[in-house]
Amino acid sequence: MRVTRRWNSLAAITFLGNRHVETTVKRGYEDYAEELGLKLVDPADFTLIRTPFKKGFRYKRIDGKPLSPKDEARIVALVIPPAWTDVRCCGSAKGHIQAVGQDVLGRRQYIYHPKWENVRNSMKTNRLLAFGKALPRIRKRVMRDMRSKPTSGKPLAALAIKLIDQKAFRAGHEKYAKDGGRGIASLKSTDLKIDGNTASFVFAGKSKKTNEITIKDPSAVKRLRLLKRRGRLFQYKDENRWRKLHAGKLNEYLREISGSKVSAKDFRTFHGSARALAFLAGIEAQSESARKRAVAAAMRHVSEFLRNTPAVTRSSYVHPLIIESFNAGELGGALLRSPHRKGLSGPETGLMRLLEGER
Repeated sequence: MRVTRRWNSLAAITFLGNRHVETTVKRGYEDYAEELGLKLVDPADFTLIRTPFKKGFRYKRIDGKPLSPKDEARIVALVIPPAWTDVRCCGSAKGHIQAVGQDVLGRRQYIYHPKWENVRNSMKTNRLLAFGKALPRIRKRVMRDMRSKPTSGKPLAALAIKLIDQKAFRAGHEKYAKDGGRGIASLKSTDLKIDGNTASFVFAGKSKKTNEITIKDPSAVKRLRLLKRRGRLFQYKDENRWRKLHAGKLNEYLREISGSKVSAKDFRTFHGSARALAFLAGIEAQSESARKRAVAAAMRHVSEFLRNTPAVTRSSYVHPLIIESFNAGELGGALLRSPHRKGLSGPETGLMRLLEGER
């Protein structure tokens, strides 16, 4: 079941239990949940918990009473990752959120009811469409702001966004840097080597995985050479004080130049989806096994660019409509046809056409 157009206006607002939802929007979601036979729930009200037991876990009510066999079977079927802590589960099989917990990095994670994934996929579609429409404006403004030396905030942010756009760097939030994982904003001069017109980055990224990235863009390399004199690459002087270019500042800059509520992470999702589409479009896979092999190869291809595992790439960075359309034989090479949209590549244009309903 696809989400109908009347939900598109709600795409920017999601209900994850611990986020504020405007009353009118929440009422709309409640109506849609009712159509699906579900109900909106707040994880703060969950009364089923997971506790260590022998070599595994067991589930019980917060008052210590055991679960019914039916509830226990339902929760076990969710396959909640064993590494999650502070796991709580919904007491109802009809809750739009079925379980919450914290991953190894302390981030709140959710397992949704399968029917609710339709709503979330609609949100992904609208977010990518908004980003794709804003991307030409972003690129044009980045080129303009990069004309100045990266000694102040905006030219420095422009350089960072250009590198994110080209090579899918993560933004580099400080909380991950403290755990040894860096992104563009938290890179150090020791992470960068420059040889002629080539800049090479080697650093520990998310989950401390080694990232090796090569930059050959002359304008970017020229500016990176200036930054290498500093201990931390992306910092600038303001009123005689050195200030770090935090990931939050990058996102503020993006929102300012795009006029949209976009973030640095949207680049990774947009590029991951566009690359997957370009890989799969036009492939004629007649059997189910051939389609599975093609999708697996596409995820490996995209994961190399994003520096993720294929599983994470598929679940977080490739829009499900791409794989769905491919498996249905609807991902034709015509999506990549010329002319391409101004400011977008062929694969990016194809992605926009697909998300807008073209085949």
